[in-house]
Amino acid sequence: MENLTNSTIDNATLVLENSALKHLDETRKWTLFLSILGFVFIGLMFVVAIIMAIVGSSNAIPGLSAAMLLPLLLVSVLYFFPIYYLFQFSSYSKQALIKKDNSLLTKAIQYLKMQFRFMGILAIVMICIYILAIVIAVAAGNFFNMFQK
Repeated sequence: MENLTNSTIDNATLVLENSALKHLDETRKWTLFLSILGFVFIGLMFVVAIIMAIVGSSNAIPGLSAAMLLPLLLVSVLYFFPIYYLFQFSSYSKQALIKKDNSLLTKAIQYLKMQFRFMGILAIVMICIYILAIVIAVAAGNFFNMFQK
């Protein structure tokens, strides 16, 4: 990733053309749609989690419901943050376009940055988990293969 120096950023003045503002408005509409859809799916995940907890409590294997419930709740909580940041981007960019306010546009872009940063860190964590799982699987395969000979 390339970094701009602070002196370049501090002394810069950037003006958006009308076409850029139109693109921003269209992007805002799509991010609003995707964030609302994300909130709906988070709500559905919580409903499914509650149903699993109720049905799982009557199950013959009580630990099974907890083992299925915890990952679902973890995913829904992790999913909330990027969706929230996307919604905030949409909200602030709409206000910025209506009021022609640079500080609101800056706040909107800050939320967009937070959303992408969160997703980037999550991607790195998931890649590390996959690599660790592969290493453990290979080690376990070699360990059990020793007893086969």
